[in-house]
Amino acid sequence: MKGDSEKILTAAASALREWNSGSVTLDDCVEHVRAAEPEAARSVASILFEYFRHKELVDSLLMRSVSRGIKPELKMIGLCALTQALFQTAIAGESAVNIAVDVVKHSKKHRMASGFMNAVLRNALRSAGKGPFEPSFPPEIRRRWEAQFGQEAAEQAVAACGVNPPLTFRLRSGELPAELAESVPVELDFANDFRFFECSDPGKLFASDAFKNGAVYIQDPATAMSVSLCRPAVRGRVLDSCAAPGGKTVMLFDACGGNADFTAADRSAARLKPMRENFTRLGLESVKTAEADAIHPPFDAESFDLVFLDVPCSNTGVPRRRPDALRRFDAKRLNEVAALQKQILNAQIRLVKPGGHLLYSTCSVEPEEDEQQVSAFLAAHPECELISQRRLLPAVHHDGAFAALIRKNG
Repeated sequence: MKGDSEKILTAAASALREWNSGSVTLDDCVEHVRAAEPEAARSVASILFEYFRHKELVDSLLMRSVSRGIKPELKMIGLCALTQALFQTAIAGESAVNIAVDVVKHSKKHRMASGFMNAVLRNALRSAGKGPFEPSFPPEIRRRWEAQFGQEAAEQAVAACGVNPPLTFRLRSGELPAELAESVPVELDFANDFRFFECSDPGKLFASDAFKNGAVYIQDPATAMSVSLCRPAVRGRVLDSCAAPGGKTVMLFDACGGNADFTAADRSAARLKPMRENFTRLGLESVKTAEADAIHPPFDAESFDLVFLDVPCSNTGVPRRRPDALRRFDAKRLNEVAALQKQILNAQIRLVKPGGHLLYSTCSVEPEEDEQQVSAFLAAHPECELISQRRLLPAVHHDGAFAALIRKNG
């Protein structure tokens, strides 16, 4: 029977193999583990996040220690075990190797390869040395950012991407509860009067009455930039068109004190259910929800005063929280997502009343998805004009993001 440590390593290796299939994100993989092995999910997520933050190093150490080919299942076990040995303070390197050997030994398919796994991992650890080890970053994206944003800004963004982000929450109203008094306020120049805090004790936050009753909401501060940009336009009928999991709907609702007619739409029925439950917990019972495709919206033309459009994107602004995003970035994927964004924009502008606004938002920092996308849209829609736009690069206290507020003239 497998012990807990073997279950964790097995689940991590299985999740990494699933990610390598190319059809799922790291978030998807962790959710699948949470459904199958809930007690292992947190440890598995920790292994996988550290692996992707140091992917080039871990990959090269393992493959340099293999004199011949290595089967995919064994490779995933080796990569996860090596990540544990190098970056998990709760487990010694020797123990990580022993656990990996036991996992292979107890495998029906690969049990004869336990000695091979032992030799490969020990060679890799000897080659690695003592560290410390710098996070790795895809060199092609580093060069791209340096060309776009300048070397200094790019270096700061790259450094921020390699750091485990703090747990951040937004205080929705009132004063900070005494039970969270040790939380540290985050100073921002783009958050308007939204108040964010960093908490060093996740257990205390999740157990607090403030979290349970919806007084605080876990959210990265970068989300405030887009909402602050369109805050004067949050009135009348408001549609959050790609809403799930609902965090920006909550922020829009709070921005106007609920004094607007809100609809939160998403194409995924599976994502709508927890979003509705979340709205109920947070006191947003008046927000209507709808299952709706953003390219083929089921709403009447010119029926909303504000359409908030947080579109699918390459996620290059959020590698602190989605460290696998940069590993999937390439020209083909960029062109595909930019084409999808164009379709969504062209479909959604038809829903905006004359004199109303559309807020376009991404979690990307790539110009093709951001200001170039907006410029092309405006060129194709002379009835629209740009009011303002802004980009945030990944930083110590917040993720990267882009937003543009567009007015549709009458």
